[in-house]
Amino acid sequence: MRMLLCLAFVLFGTALAAQEKTRMLFDVHLIGAKIGEISIAGRQVNGQYAARSQFKTTGVVSALKRMHGDVSVNGRVSANQHTPGQYSEAINDGRRSTNVKVRFGGGEPRLISGDPDSSAAPADTRKLRDALDPLTALFLILKDQPSDDLCRFRSDVYDGHRHARLSLGHRKAGQKTIACSGEYRRISGYSASDKKEGRVPFQVFYKASAGSMHATRVYIQTKYGKAVLLRR
Repeated sequence: MRMLLCLAFVLFGTALAAQEKTRMLFDVHLIGAKIGEISIAGRQVNGQYAARSQFKTTGVVSALKRMHGDVSVNGRVSANQHTPGQYSEAINDGRRSTNVKVRFGGGEPRLISGDPDSSAAPADTRKLRDALDPLTALFLILKDQPSDDLCRFRSDVYDGHRHARLSLGHRKAGQKTIACSGEYRRISGYSASDKKEGRVPFQVFYKASAGSMHATRVYIQTKYGKAVLLRR
């Protein structure tokens, strides 16, 4: 479920031009039933970017198992390269609760405050100097972009304790749509139970809109079944 939340938190859907603000809402479905909503706000201006995303369960699911999350990041943009500065995460997925702040840039990323709520040994950050935070990494996958740029992503991801690798490659084109297939692979810093789901496949679907390709939905194969994120 935490993987679903992490993917859900970053569905910006539109690229942020200079001095442009974006606010969006997504519905999250699991095994055919709506389980929550995600609100998203982001801004990019003068070579800086900032984003925040919040999730909450709704309906019957909310009564049975309340989950919520608040994730944010700020950083720099240069020559279309996004470099995170500080990442904050407060997530309660019903099983584990985290509240951390992570500093990026200037060498190894490092946890600067908070409790990652994990009994597993933390990931070795010496090889993660170029890693992205979860929010920035998935923004780069899901933003509006030219057709030729789709399905060409691979990055290490660090959340203050765990190291994962996010990739998107296989491309299937339709008349006005493109589907990209990828995976979220857990590398280190995860518990034994999390490692049982070490590879999480997902698909991103894009549709032509106003001269670029626009992410409209995401399918994520979780241990609970297929999760679907639909843009309103």
